[in-house]
Amino acid sequence: MHRKLCLSIAALAIGASLLVAGAVAGPASSSPNATGGVMRINLSNTDFDFLDPALSYASWAWQFTYMTNYKLLNFPDKAAPEGGKLAPEAAGLPIVSNGGKTYVFTIKPGAKFNTGETVTAESFAHAINRVLNPQMQSPAVPFIIDIVGAQAVVDGKASKASGVKVSGSKLTINLTKPAADFLARITLPFFAAIPKNMPIDAKGVDAPASAGPYYVKSWVKNRSAVFVKNPNYKGSRPRNIDQFVVTINTDLNQSFLQVKSGESDFDAGGLPPQQVASLAPLNGKQFFSKATVETDYLALNNSPGSLFANLAARKAMNWAIDRPAMLRARGAFAGQRDDQILAPGIGGYRDVKVYPIKGADPTKAKALYSAGGNATVYTGNAGAALIQGQVLQYNMKQMGINADIKQYTSAVLYAKAGTKGEKFDAVLGGWGWDYPDPFDFLDVLLNGNNIHETQNNNLAYFNNPAMNKKMEEAAKLFGDKRYQAYGDLDVEITKSHAPWAAFLHRNERSFFSARMDPKCFVFQPVYARVVLGAECFK
Repeated sequence: MHRKLCLSIAALAIGASLLVAGAVAGPASSSPNATGGVMRINLSNTDFDFLDPALSYASWAWQFTYMTNYKLLNFPDKAAPEGGKLAPEAAGLPIVSNGGKTYVFTIKPGAKFNTGETVTAESFAHAINRVLNPQMQSPAVPFIIDIVGAQAVVDGKASKASGVKVSGSKLTINLTKPAADFLARITLPFFAAIPKNMPIDAKGVDAPASAGPYYVKSWVKNRSAVFVKNPNYKGSRPRNIDQFVVTINTDLNQSFLQVKSGESDFDAGGLPPQQVASLAPLNGKQFFSKATVETDYLALNNSPGSLFANLAARKAMNWAIDRPAMLRARGAFAGQRDDQILAPGIGGYRDVKVYPIKGADPTKAKALYSAGGNATVYTGNAGAALIQGQVLQYNMKQMGINADIKQYTSAVLYAKAGTKGEKFDAVLGGWGWDYPDPFDFLDVLLNGNNIHETQNNNLAYFNNPAMNKKMEEAAKLFGDKRYQAYGDLDVEITKSHAPWAAFLHRNERSFFSARMDPKCFVFQPVYARVVLGAECFK
């Protein structure tokens, strides 16, 4: 999935009171007469997972759906710190009552989908209930399970959550308990406005109608996608480019040369690690490196039958992994080493260094676990993942484990590893926050109560009742107590249960063709991606 550099990003680990203090997003600065045209984008070595808002969860997909979504509230198309403050979009800030459990949003008039259908309060109620429908198998369910009646929908006992009500332009959402992060959660792309007849389909709608600045004109899987301006959009979000033409599953190295020559303008799939150092002279012109709130990790499958169902083996892997080598594999300006679940910049994080970050310690690893064995390890099939797979294979060999590395495109990797019962022992993954709160790391990724048949985020299949309960208790807290509880959980889970071998926090590196104007570069700190709608030509 997705996400440090400046203090403003560290300041994003904030409570609900700061999350709602922001201005409406305005257009990014751009050069005069630089708008319009077609931006040619490659998406190397992968495809979109989904473009359906109820299912899409890959960071590269969210970079595009950020342009198409129309939400109750949104994080603006601006750099930090403004980009980390919630702002009104389809609705103004809600009226909150009932001790923090009832939220009433008033939908602004006039917004329309690209089809001409009017956006109403029902457009958002339908989105929430569609996510909850068990036939969708949406990964978004944990974010709204505290809505009154949500569990009944998930259990198949109701078709709509009783806590979601529509009356004219009013959308009322009732929670089972106060929640410090609810307003941030409701900004997630899963809950963007959808048309009234959008079907229930676990395979997703490929080109859904959109009410945001752009819409999906077409998506031919594994080949191409086209995003164009929504002719009915009247808001103030930037949309300098007329059309984005995306070529899917391109070769990472060939794509780099295409951007360098101007044949393509940008690769949303990333950069070849060995080429990044050569871009240093272009820093601030065509190349940008921005720290993110993100963790790269090796998820160790806790499921029965997996080699890493053994706690000693999981702890040993944390001593055996060569974190500097894993970072070097990503090339220059890549990020920083670490061994923890939470990332710097998120509330509760404190650097305690449970495991070695200066290099592997195979002697310690074998002292903890010497039974050896065979392990199936899933990794990506391009760029840094190729080298990291070799590093892991060597590290495991040093502790007596024979690793069979299986490589997949990113979309396929997460789909396979996210399927309950898939036969693997470890998977190389990455995660960046969906919104600024530690719940979005610990609960979403490691609460065993959230494991279902497909679309799982808990790739370690870690299900510890005591830890589940502590996470649920932490989610009820506010302010400093909330962050302290999550920080304690980060350390306890890492030290005592080791479901992951975390190894780095990543920078997002972006390289553009010479025809793109650097004055239009905007890095959105929450989504940790370039704002494509703000881009413009020289």
